[in-house]
Amino acid sequence: MRQSAFDLFLLYAIGLLGLVMRRFNFPTAPVVVGMILGPLAEAQLRNAMSIGEGSAMVFLQRPMSLTLLIIVLVILVLPRLLKSRARSLA
Repeated sequence: MRQSAFDLFLLYAIGLLGLVMRRFNFPTAPVVVGMILGPLAEAQLRNAMSIGEGSAMVFLQRPMSLTLLIIVLVILVLPRLLKSRARSLA
C-alpha cells in the first residue's frame, strides 16, 4: 500500500508462512480467528490488568473469570491426559 520495501518483505514472509502451514496441514480457520480476535483479547487483558493495578490475581478473585480459566485449562489438559493414558494402557 505504501510501496515500501518493508511491505514487500512482510508480504513475502506471510506468503512463506502460508506455504508452510499448507505443507504441514495446519487449519487456516483458527489462524484467521486468532488474527481477528487477538488484538481485542490483548486490549481487554490490558484493561483487566489496569483495573487490578498490575496484579494477575484479579483473574482469580472473580467467580466468572475463575470458572472460565478452569474450563480453558481442562480443555487444554484433558485431551493430552486421555491420550497419554490410552498409550499407557495399550
